[in-house]
Amino acid sequence: MPRDWMNWTCHDVIAFLQDHFFVHVHTRGSHYYFKGRVDNAIRLVEVPYHAQQSIKPRTLRHSIIPKSGIPASIWKKWGNAGNKRARKKIIYPGAQEI
Repeated sequence: MPRDWMNWTCHDVIAFLQDHFFVHVHTRGSHYYFKGRVDNAIRLVEVPYHAQQSIKPRTLRHSIIPKSGIPASIWKKWGNAGNKRARKKIIYPGAQEI
């Protein structure tokens, strides 16, 4: 389970993106690409897939989060929410279906 910026696995990042209407569009090697609409802009996010290894906090904060267009505060709140029911309630209002 994520805690602040630590211990985010690719599965956690993918679950977050899918909760915010991002869809998987492409895979190249061990990198998954997700496309979504945030604040009326189309975003493409690259997620490194390395099984159960944690994603480095620097990669999360300086690459994945800015590319998603969703504020870091929402990511942090979602990661600290705990169970799946609580996470489903934490949705950024600017995220829209494509």
